[in-house]
Formats: sequence, structure tokens, C-alpha cells
Amino acid sequence: MVGYDPTTDGRSISKIEVAVAGSVSGLVTRALISPLDVIKIRFQLQIERLSRRDPGAKYHSILQATRQILREEGPTAFWKGHIPAQLLSVGYGAVQFLSFELLTELVHRATAHDAREFSVHFVCGGLSACMATLTVHPVDVLRTRFAAQGEPRVYRTLRDAVVTMHRTEGPSVFYKGLTPTLIAIFPYAGFQFSCYSFLKSASDWVVPASGKQNGAALQRPVGLRPAGAAGGGRPGLLQGPGSQPAEGGALHGLGVLLVLSVFPARMVMGESGREEYKIQSFDADTQQLLKTALKDPGAVDLDRVANVIVDHSLQDCVFSKEAGRMCYAIIQAESTQAGQSVFRRGLLNRLQQEYQAREQLRARSLQAWVCYVTFICNIFDYLRVNNMPMMALVNPVYDCLFRLAQPDSLSTEEEVDCLVLQLHRVGEQLEKMNGQRMDELFVLIRDGFLLPRGLSSLAQLLLLEVIEFRAAGWTTTPAAHKYYYSELPD
Repeated sequence: MVGYDPTTDGRSISKIEVAVAGSVSGLVTRALISPLDVIKIRFQLQIERLSRRDPGAKYHSILQATRQILREEGPTAFWKGHIPAQLLSVGYGAVQFLSFELLTELVHRATAHDAREFSVHFVCGGLSACMATLTVHPVDVLRTRFAAQGEPRVYRTLRDAVVTMHRTEGPSVFYKGLTPTLIAIFPYAGFQFSCYSFLKSASDWVVPASGKQNGAALQRPVGLRPAGAAGGGRPGLLQGPGSQPAEGGALHGLGVLLVLSVFPARMVMGESGREEYKIQSFDADTQQLLKTALKDPGAVDLDRVANVIVDHSLQDCVFSKEAGRMCYAIIQAESTQAGQSVFRRGLLNRLQQEYQAREQLRARSLQAWVCYVTFICNIFDYLRVNNMPMMALVNPVYDCLFRLAQPDSLSTEEEVDCLVLQLHRVGEQLEKMNGQRMDELFVLIRDGFLLPRGLSSLAQLLLLEVIEFRAAGWTTTPAAHKYYYSELPD
């Protein structure tokens, strides 16, 4: 796959490998087509018509030109200017493929567009070619001068050519013809990349991946490790400072620390594994809609599916905790079968709508607000591209967590529970994406921990635990585990 492919989920090659592959492909291609390139330049520089009928024409066909050059200048003439040509090809290939990879990844992460769309490949392909042209155009001018000169030679060496051209024509000579080159190269490269993407998608549609002998198996959606899977014991009762029981009545807070002791870890299910989703709370028609979307996304209205999932996530906190896994599976299925991103766009658009109205949502229903934060963090955790979170979701997730860290929210144990759980889930990822905002968030949390009133003992304990959790590098140290949790024997 040329360009960024979100379905690889971290299994794609590195940026250095992309640049090296582009360079090597340029080197090999240049060595093979150099004779034709020399003949092309000779044809372009010939004023007379390329015809036998014109007595002044030196070249009038490819075969005749090949024989003429071979007879007059020898076989090495077909590789005149080969050194600058190789510098051109190696540099051009590296810059073009690397910039195309980076641009398509940027579009996928920062916008609602899929990196494999025809329009994305056209624009990114054209821009990457322009970047490469700007980088290597001086070498292209040198290569053209060498290939065009006959005998006797005007330029003996590459250094001689650079010095002579700079002295006689000035530095601007190395960018002669840049404007028409850029105008021509943008649509040329744009259609090259986009048509390749289209034909590859058509090939995948005609010959499904399951029918290809060496096709890579699609990585299954990642899931959550069941509680109790880590360690031999199971989470026990919460012990407060000085081994005094925390204030009772807060089942949410107790549940938070119970979950944190075996905080969900990601795992990849094997090919024989089977994903199960908690959709029993839906009516029969909606269950069938979701099952169809998971198996054959093209057969249903994916915008409706996105709205159904978001609506239910705002009502059911249990479902909101795993809805991201379902969304990831639908996105993967749609991408594999149709190479499109209708569901992904619909999902992100709906998340944006709810995000913009988050204060109204919180005022209307605290439960719906907590469910929304849980859901968007779940989506942020699952929709990873190239093993990195989506850039477009970083600030919205931060803004939601900042809202949970305000004094009025910290006085509500449900919101404190949500804040701590989500920081355990995505805090480390968020800090890698924007460490400054994480510092600011924990300033709020520390200030909230010191509130003179309005904060329950359980909320204080939760905030203290997450402060220590981050200070320990987003891990729970043995001492912290012993302090905050107790384990009962099996």
C-alpha cells in the first residue's frame, strides 16, 4: 500500500523505510530508463521535425536515434548525466514517498476524511510531488544540461557544471522552468497516486483478501482483559488512609478502584477468536442493524448506525465503555470491504455535535454527560492510526477531562469516578500527544484535592491515587497498590 493505511493498526513500515524504499525505487528506475530519457531530451532540443522528409533533422525515430547516438558517442552516451540523474531520482523518490505518507496520515488523523479516498490521494500526491520537485529541481537542471550536450562536451564534471552555470547565469539558473514543472507535476502525480489507489481498491473488490494466498489476515478489534485476569488475587475492599474504611454509600467510587486494580489491558484476539458485544439492551431490529453493520457495512445506513451507537452510549454507561470496540470493528469492516469511511465520518461528526453542546448535556443529565466522556475516551483509545491516537480527538478529550476537574464536578462522585477511570485508560496516551495540557490538568486536580469542603473522603482518595499513578509513570507501584487496594485470597 502506497501512503498511509489506517487498517494496518501499527503494522505499517516506518517513515525511514518509506524514504529508503522511495530512494531505491528511484535509483533502479533511473538506471533502467536513462537511455530513453537521453533520447527524449535530444528529441525535445531538436528544432527540425522528427521526420525522414526533413533533410536537416538529425533524429527522426527512436530506433534511428539509438543507432546514431551509439555510432557517434558510444554506449556511455545513453547514461550521460547519470550521476546527477541518480541524485535527482534518489532524492525525489525519498521526498515524494515520505511526504505522501506524512500528508495522508495527517489528513486521516486531523480530519474526517479517510487516508485512502481518491481525492485525498490526488491532493496529497500532487503536493508531495511539488515538495520533491522543489527539493531536487537544481539537480534536474544539471541532469538536463548533461544529457543534452553532445561532442565536444561543454561540462566535463558535475562540479564544473555547477561552477560554470553559477558564474555565467547566476543562482537562478538552477530553478529555470520551475513554474511549468510544478503546474505539470501536480495533476500528473495526483492522478498517479489516486488512480493507483482506485485500481488497488478495485482489485481488492474483485479478488477479496480471503482469496489471496499470501494476503495478510485482518487484525481483529482489540478488546478488554476480563477482571481478575492479572495477578492471582482479586480486588478486595477499599482501605482509606490509616486503614480506615472510606465513606460509604459511593458504589461508583468503590467500583472505580476495584476496576483500577486490574485496569483493562489491550489484547489482540486470534483469528479463531470471536467478538461479543453487549447489544442485548437494544430492540430486535436495532440488534439486527448492528450485527449487519459489523458483517456487511455496505448493506445498511451507516450514518444511522453511528447515531444509534452514540444515542445508546449516552443512555447506557455499560455500553459506552465498550462501544469504541464495536465502532472500531465497523470501521475496519467498511474499510476492508469498500475502502470507504462513511461510518467514521458520521461518528466523528456526531461526537463533535455532542462535544459542542457538552455544557447543555451536563446540565440536562449528569449520567448522559458521564456516559459521553466515557464514550469519547473509549473512541479515542480504540481509533488508533499507525499505533497513535487520532489527533483530531486529543483536544476534545482534554476539554472533557478539564471539565471533570472543575470544583463543581469534583464535588460529584460520579464525575470524579469518570475522571480517574479515563485518566487510567488514556492518560498516558494524552500526555504523549500534549504534555503541557496534562500538566495543566493535574494542577486542577491537585487544587481540587486541597478543596476545603465539598469533597468527600472517597473523592479525595481517588484523586490522590491518580496523582500518584501519573507520578509513577502511569503505573501502580507495589507500595501504592498495597496502600489503595487489598486483595482477598481466592
